Formats: sequence, C-alpha cells, structure tokens
Amino acid sequence: WPMFHFQQDYFTDENRVLKKDPQQDYHLEYAMENSTHTILAFSRELHTCDTNDKSITESTVRVIWAYHHKDMGEAGQNYHGSNRGTKSLRLLNPEKEEVSSASLPYFDLTNKDVPVPDKDTTYWCQMFKIPVQHEKHHVTKVEPLIQKGHENLVHHILLYQCSSNLNDSVLDYGHECYHPNMPDSFLTCETVIFAWAIGGEGFTYPPHVGLSIGTAADPQFVLMEVHYDNPSYTEGLIDNSGLRLIYTPDIRKYDAGVIEAGLWVSLFHNIPPGMPEFVSEGHCTLECLEEALGAERPAGIHVFAVLLHAHLAGRAIRMRHFRNGEEQKLLAYDDEFDFNFQEFQYLEEERTILPGDNLITECHYSTVDRIRMTWVRQVLM
Repeated sequence: WPMFHFQQDYFTDENRVLKKDPQQDYHLEYAMENSTHTILAFSRELHTCDTNDKSITESTVRVIWAYHHKDMGEAGQNYHGSNRGTKSLRLLNPEKEEVSSASLPYFDLTNKDVPVPDKDTTYWCQMFKIPVQHEKHHVTKVEPLIQKGHENLVHHILLYQCSSNLNDSVLDYGHECYHPNMPDSFLTCETVIFAWAIGGEGFTYPPHVGLSIGTAADPQFVLMEVHYDNPSYTEGLIDNSGLRLIYTPDIRKYDAGVIEAGLWVSLFHNIPPGMPEFVSEGHCTLECLEEALGAERPAGIHVFAVLLHAHLAGRAIRMRHFRNGEEQKLLAYDDEFDFNFQEFQYLEEERTILPGDNLITECHYSTVDRIRMTWVRQVLM
C-alpha cells in the first residue's frame, strides 16, 4: 500500500500550502484499509517544541480533515474538493467509566409543540413534575433529546429545582422565561440541578455519584429552561426537545449537586465593540463560600466535572481557584472556546473546594467584528 509510505508530519502556511515538517513528530502506530474505510492511529508528544506544531492541552482542539480517493503521489497532495470538514474535540478529556444503562428505567422531560418566535434569542420555560418514587433513587445519566433538524436551534437547556409547595396546576402551560407575564411559580425555581449546552453529549455521573430523587428533600417540581438561538429569524418553528433522565434504585455513595460561579445576568456587564480582547471576571468570594459551605459542608465539596459556558463573543474561559490567598492549579480552562462545542469536562482527579476558598471565573471575549455594544443576557458557568 503506497499510501502508508507517505504518512508524515506536514504543516501549512497562510496560503494553505502543505509543507513537509523538517522535525518529524508524527509516529504511525496502526493502519488498516478496506473497500470503505481507511483507519490510521498515530501518536505525538503533547508538546513537541516545534514551532510548526500546536501544543495539545486541555483546551478545545479544532481538527481539520480532508481526503482524496487517490493516494498522495511524489508530486504532492491531490486536491480534496468537497471531501473536507472540521470537528472540535477535547483530546485530553478523561475517558468516562461508562456503566451500561440499557436496562435502567428513565423518564423524559420534553417540550410539547413549543412555537419558537422569529427572533434572535428566546428562553422558554416549562414546569415538570418528577415521576413519583416511593424511595430514594439516583439519576446516573442525563441525555439531550434534541428534535431532529433543530441541532443548531437549541443552544442550551437548564434544569432548575422549584418549590415543593406547588400544585399540579403549574404543569399546564409553558411560558417565555424572564417575561413580565410569566407565572409567579417560575420565581421559586432558583437552584440549577443540571445543565446541557450545544455540542455536548449525554452526561454520565461517576460510578460513586448520582443525582438524588425520591426523598422529601429532592426535587419534586422542576423547571426546564431552553435557550433557542434563531439568528436567521426563521418563522413557523415548532420544537419538542428536552432531556432524558436515567435512574437506578442502587444508591451510590455520594449525592450530586451543582455550584454556579461566574457573571450574573446584569445590565452592568457589557462588552464594548471593536475589542480584540476584553476580559470580565466573576468573583465567588471567600465570604460567599464560607456562608454557603461552612455550616452544611464544613469538609468542603468535591468537584468532578465542570461546564464552561459562554456565547458567541466568548474566546476563552478560565476557572481560577484560591486558598488562603494562594492560587491553586486551574480548576478548569478552555483557551480555544468553541460556541458550538460545549460539554462537561470531567476532571482527571476530583478537586476539593473548602469554606473560605474563592473562585474567579475569567471570561475572555472578542468583539473585533462588532460595531455595537454587546449586552450580556445569560449566566456564564
């Protein structure tokens, strides 16, 4: 197979011309070809100290691929034509320990024929009741149920825990969130218990952790907030997207929770136009964490996954962690943030946050292509 003779390390210049790299850092480990597929496995150092190579970090990597049906010859590569594409990946995201959930029970929280307005951004809220469980269960996995063809319309979904004193009448209608006419019951839904964003897959809890349902302290009524992104102002869209929650009666060691840190929705947070780099910081102060954790969780909480969330102007997000005035290793970061690829980062090792620590969410934006002020309308997580 002559094609394998040419498995080499190349780079491209600003004119997209491929050039052979004088420092070869690509090592072919495995190759297979049949009538339909070519499979190549290769290895490379994360940091090669080669100016023609991009370092591989925990940030998002945009992989560009292209192919031609003929093998590359001595004269150089064949033009790929339309056989090309890109994919965002997080190469260093630890492998999830996938526990089979095929036989486990589940319930769906899905919108029913929501008319999506012909405007840029809509937040739609719908109340649901968690199916009655007579004893404690743990949710082990949450999967997005995005209506086919609406993959770019549904930007993110948040699930909030609501007051337990509500009655079933709140289930009868959905409404636009943050609207003057929205039901008062929506105001009782303040605690985020799950978050999904565009590009993300289902979220699997670690084997020793689950989201508790079925006890008096657990959510009974939940509010699902769906952010619809309709920049083309398309009319007549009807959506039925939502979430699937898979659960088990086999109780795990720890209950899961969510802590939000970042910049709250506020007219005081805005980004000037024409800025190649603009940084905003959200401070979760030591006084705040002392009050939040001191009495209930004096030994702290253990973070096992982080979702970094921003909108189109976002370029990088860093979650900084301080203890006794000294900065710890970054809790999570993405220096190559991709609006269309937002999913939980599983931490390689769980990190403890103690009462008296403080967190800074550092958000980097670019508005170099904008001529108007950017007003922030959604929490960064």
